[in-house]
Amino acid sequence: MLMHERGIQVRILLVAAALFFALAGVGARLAFLHLADHSKLTGREYRRTLLGLRGRIFDCNGDRFPMALSLPARQFYLDPKAVKKEHDPRQIAKTVAECLDLREEDVLAKFNQKDSRYIKLGVSLNDKVFEILSDTKHISGVGSEDLVRRSYPQGRRMSHVLGFVNDMGVGGAGIEQQYNRFLTGTPGMIESELDAGRREIWIRRKMYVPAIAGSDIYLTLDHNIQYEVELALKEVVEKFEASGGWAIVQRVKTGEILAMASYPDFEPEQYTQESLDVWRNSALAIVYEPGSIMKSVTVAAALNERIVTPDTLIDAGEGCWMYAGKPLRDHVMGRISVSTALKKSSNIACAKIGLMLGNKRLETYLRAFNFGEKLGIELPGEERGILARSKDWDRLKPARVPIGQGVAVTGLQMINAYSTLANDGVMMKPYLVSRIVSSGGETVFKTTPEVLGRPVRPEVARAVREMLIGVTEEGGTGKRASVPGYSIGGKTGTAQKAVPGGYSSTDYYASFVGFVPAREPVFSVLVSVERPRPQHTGGFVSAPAFAKIAAATARYLEVPPDLPLEEEEQAANRP
Repeated sequence: MLMHERGIQVRILLVAAALFFALAGVGARLAFLHLADHSKLTGREYRRTLLGLRGRIFDCNGDRFPMALSLPARQFYLDPKAVKKEHDPRQIAKTVAECLDLREEDVLAKFNQKDSRYIKLGVSLNDKVFEILSDTKHISGVGSEDLVRRSYPQGRRMSHVLGFVNDMGVGGAGIEQQYNRFLTGTPGMIESELDAGRREIWIRRKMYVPAIAGSDIYLTLDHNIQYEVELALKEVVEKFEASGGWAIVQRVKTGEILAMASYPDFEPEQYTQESLDVWRNSALAIVYEPGSIMKSVTVAAALNERIVTPDTLIDAGEGCWMYAGKPLRDHVMGRISVSTALKKSSNIACAKIGLMLGNKRLETYLRAFNFGEKLGIELPGEERGILARSKDWDRLKPARVPIGQGVAVTGLQMINAYSTLANDGVMMKPYLVSRIVSSGGETVFKTTPEVLGRPVRPEVARAVREMLIGVTEEGGTGKRASVPGYSIGGKTGTAQKAVPGGYSSTDYYASFVGFVPAREPVFSVLVSVERPRPQHTGGFVSAPAFAKIAAATARYLEVPPDLPLEEEEQAANRP
């Protein structure tokens, strides 16, 4: 009996021990599941990078007219191996095609690419599309990832100044490239866990670092003036079947660039459809011999050295002058004043003025006007131009450099030189970035006008301006540049294009550069056209385009007319 009772007690103890260990095991498992960091074991860890939006780019009118901005979007992709058996690939393909504006057959074909688990489908900014393609009850195998889509609301407007952003989110040209570090946003981060439904468990969030948008950039360019410049440039290039052209509008007193255009242009959002040559900002990247538009600088230098006066007579000969064994031809003959030499663009007279200066002094003045050096504008691709040291000039150059041959410039250098003459001899640094503002509203950078030098005295600059008025009057080479109601000072230029071994007999650069109004200049304009045909002179090709741009800009800036209008024009302008 005693043995029987003892056996029962042992069995009870064994059962109790078994129950204890079982309950302890369950408790330990529950504690592990609830308290331990086992997200990696369950596959429910959640990490998400928050994309920082790229900064915006505005024109001078402020936040009303964004020229470039970034929008949150989603890249949708297909994983053929993740398509559930109960889902019909054809139905999924139909839904995807409708949402992303694709051909259903093309989407369906991607389902057969079993060797890839990441096949790009398309990009959408629409939250409704995300909602439809994320419906796991009807769709599987379609995923998405956040990205930022760069948008240019004005299309091609300012394309060479703005540049573009490549597929890696990095600026590839223009302001986008030059100020990439300011524009680029700072990404954020979320680290958390997901529940069985693949939703984030908010109370398990371990890290949240918010994204920071990039800084905004405000330009000096005005999209209204830019529109007129691009329209006039496109018209002249197409009318004369030219290979291209460039135009700039600059505010004289400050150096601000109000418009800068090259043609042909491109769509920044489809930049891959164009070549590197089209991306190039020709206004500061093409180096060309300026031709006669350089004569104003030569005359200004001679006046500043008191070698000549506007009334000094120069013998232009009989239309052909031999120097260093080479002929220099001219359409002007006889003894003419320096003023007439500019008005009629005499090659021989201006070459002789250059010889009176001498090589060293001429080079010194050209460098004082910043030829041969970059001006430091806030864009990539600016060229220095070509200006050899005078000690290295050959026998012919002393008679060719004064008339714009044997020296190469950029359009930016040329307009800045004329703005200097318009600004009483004070050379301002050209700029097109007004300020940079952080996403928090703090101004991190602001441009102030900067004086680069004073190459000529104020009275000399005013004398040259007065002479350049004659260029646009009757008998001048630039009469087609005249604008009703405004005095115009400017100069035509027709330069043969340099080719290996000499100069082309068929290809030219046609230019006109000047300022408005001539006696109290507010802005200057340059128009240069490359290889126009059949006409090729600056007075015939570029002067009318200058007139269109100058007239539109003067109206927009509300510059008061300084000349009386003709009676019929006054009547047309009356309300």
